[in-house]
Amino acid sequence: MTLRFTEEEYREWLANRKRKQAGTTAQQAVPAAGAAASSLPDAGAKRSKYGNHRVEIDGKKFDSKHEARVYEELMARVRAGELRTVCRQVSFDLPGNIRYVADFVTIAPDMSIEGVYDAKSAITRKNRVYINKRKQMEACWGITIKEV
Repeated sequence: MTLRFTEEEYREWLANRKRKQAGTTAQQAVPAAGAAASSLPDAGAKRSKYGNHRVEIDGKKFDSKHEARVYEELMARVRAGELRTVCRQVSFDLPGNIRYVADFVTIAPDMSIEGVYDAKSAITRKNRVYINKRKQMEACWGITIKEV
């Protein structure tokens, strides 16, 4: 079932909802008549599946705080000279038209792959799809994914 509101109907619906929640008067809850549609609250915002929060560091966006911390640790190794560079969101093709996207691939100073890293929580490590892709990476490419 789809609900369709005009802007005025939406404001009235919000006012009634706020009135019921906070016990306020209709005048306090109704936005100004000239308010733009973009100023309306986002009714579609919802919690992510695993409760992660997106983060931005150095102008780069990360899917979780944990992934951002792992990136900072790897970049510290680059600055120390242990690694040449860190590549983000590297895609690997697997049999059956399956694609695995690694969070980070680190390149050693001699231009070889030092490691493939994936920022995983305890819950996502148990995901059956991820486990199958990890096994395929080992079998097809000979790459062991380092879960951090």
